[in-house]
Amino acid sequence: MAARIALGAVVAGAVAIALAWGWGALWVYLFFVFVAGGLTFGMSVGGGWLTGASRGRFHSEKRRRS
Repeated sequence: MAARIALGAVVAGAVAIALAWGWGALWVYLFFVFVAGGLTFGMSVGGGWLTGASRGRFHSEKRRRS
């Protein structure tokens, strides 16, 4: 249900931007929509692994000494 609401908001925003500022602004808007969607999908699929790898790097038992 939340995904449908979000998709509806994106489509409504796209129509409003296309009517108000033209096709050039619409492409910029869609670019940022796809970037945000890609980041959201990436975090939902691999976010746990990425967070675990990051924490493991900083909370490692092996301390490096310079």
